[in-house]
Amino acid sequence: MNGYSITGIAAGVLGAALGFGTAHVIDGRTLAREQAAHAAVIAKINADSAKAFADALANQQAAEGKVAAIEKSFSDEVSKHAQDSLDHRARLAAGTDRVRVRIASCALSAASESAATADSADGAATYGYLDGQVASSVFKVAADDQVEIDKLTALQAYVRGLQDHGYIAH
Repeated sequence: MNGYSITGIAAGVLGAALGFGTAHVIDGRTLAREQAAHAAVIAKINADSAKAFADALANQQAAEGKVAAIEKSFSDEVSKHAQDSLDHRARLAAGTDRVRVRIASCALSAASESAATADSADGAATYGYLDGQVASSVFKVAADDQVEIDKLTALQAYVRGLQDHGYIAH
């Protein structure tokens, strides 16, 4: 081999090395730009996910607050109603409050019969009062029914709240 061919081969090898080196540098820079772009996309996805999570958490906490308010309101109403009921039943049992009822027929003693006839016209209805314990018992049944009605009302309000927030369909 002569000196020109060795120089030619060396120049070719050097040119190839410079070409590969330059391509490597260019590819490295391109790769770095693509990695930076991907990192920006991933950061945006993470930020959007964090915001969506925070919004969902805020909505959940707001719904829980409304549910707690409904539960407290219901609890307060039940307590008040129960106390009112107990007070009224105590007044009925003591005879302080009385329940007047219409009496279709009644066996009266001679003294009370003359008083009853003096108070009412012929054929007019006679009225009397329930015994205190009986009136208290009747009122307890009515109060128990009202408690169940109150429960149903609170449940309906709870379901409306869930519907308003989209947790269940209308």
